[in-house]
Amino acid sequence: MSFHSHSPSPAALSPDDNPQPRRPSRTSLHDTPAPALSSGSPSHEPEDEPDSSDLNADNDNVPVEVLVKHLLAAKQSLSSMTLVLRANDLATSARQMHQESVILSAQTAFLRHGILEEVRILQQVRRGMARAYDNGTREFKKIIRDLDTADGRLEKMMDFLRKTTVENVFRQPGEEPKCLLDFVDPKVVEQVRDALKENIHELQAAKTSFDGDLLRFDTDLRTLTDALAAAASLSNPNTTITADGYPPDQRSIPSLLSAMSDGSHLMAEHLSSLTRHFDMCVTAVRTTEGGAALARRRAAEATSSDSDQVPVSISGVISAQESESGPSAFEPMDPLERQELLHVVMRDAAEVDDVVADIHNVLQQMEMDHETLHSLFSAARNSHAATLTCFYLLQEIGARASSYVAAEAEFVQRWKDEKEAIADNATKMEELEKFYEGYLDAYDSLMLEVERRRAVEDKIENIWRKAREQVDKLVEADRRDREHFRLEVGDYVPADLWGVVDRPLGRWAVVPIEDTDAREGEGDELHGGPVNDMEERVGPETAYEREREREPSTPTQRKVPLYGPGGSAGERPF
Repeated sequence: MSFHSHSPSPAALSPDDNPQPRRPSRTSLHDTPAPALSSGSPSHEPEDEPDSSDLNADNDNVPVEVLVKHLLAAKQSLSSMTLVLRANDLATSARQMHQESVILSAQTAFLRHGILEEVRILQQVRRGMARAYDNGTREFKKIIRDLDTADGRLEKMMDFLRKTTVENVFRQPGEEPKCLLDFVDPKVVEQVRDALKENIHELQAAKTSFDGDLLRFDTDLRTLTDALAAAASLSNPNTTITADGYPPDQRSIPSLLSAMSDGSHLMAEHLSSLTRHFDMCVTAVRTTEGGAALARRRAAEATSSDSDQVPVSISGVISAQESESGPSAFEPMDPLERQELLHVVMRDAAEVDDVVADIHNVLQQMEMDHETLHSLFSAARNSHAATLTCFYLLQEIGARASSYVAAEAEFVQRWKDEKEAIADNATKMEELEKFYEGYLDAYDSLMLEVERRRAVEDKIENIWRKAREQVDKLVEADRRDREHFRLEVGDYVPADLWGVVDRPLGRWAVVPIEDTDAREGEGDELHGGPVNDMEERVGPETAYEREREREPSTPTQRKVPLYGPGGSAGERPF
């Protein structure tokens, strides 16, 4: 019966087969068992077993030195037990790391999914804040443009007033020239402008404050997303390519675990085969005359001669009493069984080095696989820790999110309040512009009214002048008639009668009314009073006043006052 399923029979390998050394590969290490030693059961009868004469011919010539050498080599090969134990530890550690990695990966995925959902909500909140900020910015720019336009129109109107000089007719004698702007209070315009500047300053302050909140919110989101990206990168580390040419991401973790488990079992089977081979070597040495003593001596020499070599001890299988019993102290054995035993020992001895090398190679591959799994486990653990850090960071951002939402509400409310105040002040500015425009139009109308009144006075004066000329003509004609009448009848009329006839002709005088009287007349005219604004002196001069020659004073032009009744500087004249 063979020790491994792939070995067809104990006689499959003969001492003359001379097997070539085999190097482990991905297939030989993890898919099929490595070559193992033959069975040590001498009672097995294989189909192609050589006859007894062949065995006697081959095995009778095996010297005891060769058997002892194989015994010591077999004993030294058993030191690979530490490698097998190491392989078992690696496989156990790999399973534990895999179990913990599965738990950590599940927790990490759950946390990451929840964090991403919260990040989406925060991004929606951020987009809402951005819309409020963008709307406010657009409205702010529009408000500034409208205010600049309104202020430009107002300033243009004020320039018209500043460039319009008041005519001399509206100024007092000796008064310096003035413009229309001198009759209004410019402080009103400055007050409106200062109020608008204050409103704009408040809007800018609200915008700056909200902009700072948005910047802090963006920083929090960027920090969180960067941390999530870093945590995701930790779960997929860029490790180096393994010795067999395959990167770890192309070899699944289950295949690595299965390979390590198979390698551990294969190494255990190899160790079991080496143990059976050692037992067969011990039996062969014991059944050979002088073999026990030579074996102990060679073991002692090997231990003392090479300090770097692993100490070889066979005291557990060949005692000192057994080796000191003399050449006759060996166990007798059936010759046929002994020949078969020697045949198996010699055949397996050629494979010991290959089996030991295979154990080393399998362990080396397991070490690399364990390192790969450990790197993946470390990545999972680091990713889990980084995801936990993201979760704690999300908690901090969530605690500040309420302040960001409150900042948005405050910005919207302040923006609304300041817009209403700006609208009120802009309305005042438009009213000032309309007032100044009406003021300028009223001044133009005032100039026309002055010219109209001057024309009326000129017409009145012309009428009175013509009337005086007619009166003077009548008076002159009356004088000539009187003289002619006196010359004709004066000598005949008694003096008593002549005194009544000789009374002088009565005279009429038209004199201008003083300015105060003119204002009162204008006021009476406005209230339905007398229309005639000239003082009428009626009655002919009596005979007693004949010697007084009264000449009417020359009418003078009535000046139109600059201000209306009770007017003063800065008030409208009408």
